[in-house]
Amino acid sequence: MDKHAKKSVIQRNLQMAAKSGIWNHVMAFYGFPGETLDEALETRQFVLENQPVIHSMELFYFVAYRHTPMVRNPEKFGITIHKQEEYDLPLDYYYTLNDPSTLSCLDAMQMCEEFYKNDFHPWAVRVNSREHVFLYISKFGTNQLPQIYAQQTQAIGSPAGVSGLITWPVAKNGSEDGAEGMSRVVSHGVS
Repeated sequence: MDKHAKKSVIQRNLQMAAKSGIWNHVMAFYGFPGETLDEALETRQFVLENQPVIHSMELFYFVAYRHTPMVRNPEKFGITIHKQEEYDLPLDYYYTLNDPSTLSCLDAMQMCEEFYKNDFHPWAVRVNSREHVFLYISKFGTNQLPQIYAQQTQAIGSPAGVSGLITWPVAKNGSEDGAEGMSRVVSHGVS
């Protein structure tokens, strides 16, 4: 990925920032072209080991966004881009790996799903977006905000394991009885 960042430096920066009262929000992803399963598991392990100094977290899978080096030079990254001519302004493209021994997009998606189901509980917050977290940080002037975290009520991995998460209404287009109306969505698929 050519980030030239060492884990030890990242870990030290997280520790120093947390000690200084700075909120550490980590964004990571699985499935960068060429990433192996072992490397993805290493990312997971790093995040879990550094949980005490990571205040909030987002994990996703690699997406081949338009105008990125991966889309401009797919052969360098070992991928084949599949452009769909019927879309004139796509933001991202479907891709396939040229080396099937690396982590596929589907594998990366499944790993993300497993992370949110089994490992995400320390970062489950009772606000809908990370931007709202920064309002709390501004108000209280600290990265110590236990009041925004959801409480663990069941065993980790249980679908009913986290309480206190914010839900929001969404429109539903016809339910089983054919009626239109509103439904509620719970953040991170837990209730």
